[in-house]
Amino acid sequence: MNKIVIFALAATAMVASAPVMAREHGGPRPDFSQLDANGDGQITQAEVKAFGAAEFAKADTDGNGSLTLEELTARAKADRSKKMGKRAKRMLKRVDSDGNGTIELAEMQEKHGGMRMFDRMDENEDGVISQEEFDAMKGKRRGRGKHKSDDE
Repeated sequence: MNKIVIFALAATAMVASAPVMAREHGGPRPDFSQLDANGDGQITQAEVKAFGAAEFAKADTDGNGSLTLEELTARAKADRSKKMGKRAKRMLKRVDSDGNGTIELAEMQEKHGGMRMFDRMDENEDGVISQEEFDAMKGKRRGRGKHKSDDE
């Protein structure tokens, strides 16, 4: 989850936005409570998608439903993700499936929706991520290297 969601899970989460991509590449990651929107102690796919859509909207500063390279770069700077700033051009090229030079929410969700990560985190396959499952994935991620949010 830490990768998508920690996109965002950002399942969109991952979440579904440039900030989610930043999280995938070492930027700040959402914690369990940010993703568990209704506070019921579990994260659903709908909550992850909603989180991703909200993050996408934050990055879409002109409100036109698309993210430009400038918006991706600005959001990476806002998240203080130097790695993401350097990767914005590559991400745009990779995620922009229609080749129009911008990323729409549907493209982001298609490429980085986090559902694979969600499925990996949902160890008991009950369709939700519990705090324990979230923490277990976070523990696995720590073994791969330190991330800012892992220290918090």
